[in-house]
Amino acid sequence: MQALDIAVLRGQFPALNQLVEGKTPVFFDGPGGAQVPHAVLTAMTDYLGRFNANLGGPFFSARATEQQALRARLAVAALLGAEQAEEIVFGANFTTLTFALSRALAREWQAGDEIIVSALDHYSNVSSWQQAAADRGVVVHQA
Repeated sequence: MQALDIAVLRGQFPALNQLVEGKTPVFFDGPGGAQVPHAVLTAMTDYLGRFNANLGGPFFSARATEQQALRARLAVAALLGAEQAEEIVFGANFTTLTFALSRALAREWQAGDEIIVSALDHYSNVSSWQQAAADRGVVVHQA
C-alpha cells in the first residue's frame, strides 16, 4: 500500500488550496459542515444543473433523482455494512433527522419512561431527546 500523499489529498479540496493572510488554512469542521472535494462539487453541479427534482414525480428528472438516491444509498450501505439500501436514510442534517426520530419514538412513550444520552453527545442529539421528553413528560438522563 502506498503512503498517503498529503499534498495530493489537499489538492482535491478547493478550500485547502487558498491563502488566507498568506497562510494555507486548516479547518476543524464540526457537525455543521465539512470541506468538499472537487469530485463532489462536480457531481453536485452536474445533478443540480440537469436533474434537480423531487422524488416520486412522473417526469425524467424525478426518475433520475430516484436513481441517484438509490445509488447513494447502495454506496453508503456498502460502506457501513448495512444489509439493505433501505436501511440508509438521508436528511438535511443530523439535528433534523434526530428531531424526527425522537418525535416518532416519543409517540409510544409513557409516564415513567426514561431516556439516556451520553455526556459526550453533541447538543443536536441531546436537545432533540430533551424536547421530545418534555413534550411527553418523561425524564432524560445524561450519563
